[in-house]
This record gives sequence, C-alpha cells and structure tokens, in this order.
Amino acid sequence: MDSSEILELFSTFIVISALYIQGQAYFKPAIYVQAIQSTLIAILGFYLGITLSSIDYIVLGITILILRSILITIFLFRGLKEKPGIRESSRGVASELILDLIFSIIASLLIYYSVLKKINIITEINNTLILLFAFILLFQGLFLIISRRSTIFQFLGFIEEENSTILLGILLLPIPFLIEVSIFLDVLGLVIVSSILTLEKIEHSRLDELKG
Repeated sequence: MDSSEILELFSTFIVISALYIQGQAYFKPAIYVQAIQSTLIAILGFYLGITLSSIDYIVLGITILILRSILITIFLFRGLKEKPGIRESSRGVASELILDLIFSIIASLLIYYSVLKKINIITEINNTLILLFAFILLFQGLFLIISRRSTIFQFLGFIEEENSTILLGILLLPIPFLIEVSIFLDVLGLVIVSSILTLEKIEHSRLDELKG
C-alpha cells in the first residue's frame, strides 16, 4: 500500500466517524468517536511528518492530539457530569443521517468536479482526492450543527469543521500557518466547552435565542 492509498484510507475512516456521530443520539459514544476522529487527524500528521521528513507535520499532530483529542474530550465529559441526561431528546436521527449523507456527498462532488478538478494544485502531497473527503467532512459538520438541538452535538459539529480545515489545509496552506490556525481553533473550542459547563440547559432551540 503506497502513501496515497494510506492517506485515502485515513480520510475514509475520518468521514465514517463523522457519519457515526450524525447517527448517534447518545452523548458519550459521540464524544468518544470525536476523540477517535481527532486522533486519526493527529496520526495522519505524524505519518506525513515521517514520510516527508517534516517536523512541522509532527508538531501539528502533537497539538491536535493534546488539545483536541485529550483536553476537549475531558472538558466535554466534565460537562456531562454536571448536566442531567445522557441522550439527546430528539427524533428522526436515522432520517437525519440519510439526509446528511445525501447532502454532504452531492455538495462535495459538485465542488470537487466543477472546481477542484479544473484547478492545478501543486503541493508536497500529490492527492487532491483528500480535498473531496475534506469537503464531505466540512458539510457533514455543518449539517450536524444545524440539525441538532443539543449544545454538545453542535459543538461536535464545530470540531468536525476544525478537522475538515486541517484536511483542507494540509494541501492548501503552509504547515506553520496551519499549526497556528489549529491552535487558535482548539483554544476557541476550549473556551466554548467551558461555557457549556455553565449553561443551565444542555439543549436549546432557535426560539430561545429570540427571547429576551
């Protein structure tokens, strides 16, 4: 198995983990899978650092592993201990998963074949197919945010947006800049998680935002 196939395999597992989160109604399994997804991103960074002999990718993997896979996961579980209930009180999770899968794949294919296939992207990693997986993850995270009422699931969607940014940035951005972006987003995520710990409700609706 060459490096290109390994990258595609990692990207496939990352997308599968995102779809699992979308179809999950219980908080704990979704948080665990989020940690696994972020760890896969970190391992991908380690792999690229070794194969390309670049310390920047290894630094990127370390920051993702510490901040996203460990610290954010710990904070989320701490928030669950202080809030009642371990399941989101929502229906139609299976139908949301089907809609999400259709929406993410169609939108990503449209972008990939109408735009990305026509652009000559020259990077150290000669595999633009990763961009397709990155956009699927991007749209999936967006769909998770808008389709769920739980603050925790909406935050998991934010984490998926971060992970998709890493996949996109690996091909499109200088790695030192990508490291700075990743750290900034992870710190922002920790701030959001800390605010979750102080919320009175673990779920909210759009109507609540209109109330004074």
